[in-house]
Amino acid sequence: MTTLIFIMLCYSATSYLFSGSICYLANQADVKKQKEVVNNQASQVNLGIIVLWPLWIMRRISQEEKVINLRELTQENQIKEQQCHKPIGEVLQEAGLMTDNQVEEILKYQVGNRHLKFGEIAVMWRIIKQETVDFFVDIFPQLIIDNHKKPVGEYLKLANLLNEEQIYSILIEQHQTNLRFGEVAVQKGWLQQETIDFVLQYLKKEFTPAVEN
Repeated sequence: MTTLIFIMLCYSATSYLFSGSICYLANQADVKKQKEVVNNQASQVNLGIIVLWPLWIMRRISQEEKVINLRELTQENQIKEQQCHKPIGEVLQEAGLMTDNQVEEILKYQVGNRHLKFGEIAVMWRIIKQETVDFFVDIFPQLIIDNHKKPVGEYLKLANLLNEEQIYSILIEQHQTNLRFGEVAVQKGWLQQETIDFVLQYLKKEFTPAVEN
């Protein structure tokens, strides 16, 4: 029994020191990669990793988390501070919600009515709904930095492009046919393919926020 305990202790100690050696080599590789000059004191600290490797691993995990958080924060700030946004007319046109002629006519009308915004004119002429304009101007850009993506139907509902009954009908048929949500919506004539493609483009984070002009 004593021999078995001794063997287990030796095995545990060997495994522990082996793990520490791996961490030591990993740390040495990092130092070499960064082209740092290691003095005697630093070498002693590095050798201590062999014994205190659990603390070293915890420190590395903490450092990696800080780097990831900083990278995500930087990307978020870049999106928020982006200055060159697409005009709302161009966005609605790319989404298949307005034609070239409609955009051109509104821009011409806006020249003599500068107090009116593009979206206000589009709503006034009943080309598009106010909720749709508000969605692409105010809500959509904020959703870009949201990591928790929702089903495409939720966004189309927020934009007032589909109602709850239509979404429910699409989901039922989608379950029966194994078609994608957008494919069913297009087949039913409720949405154009350009609109679906545009929203899916956003889901891949390739969307440039719109500004009301």
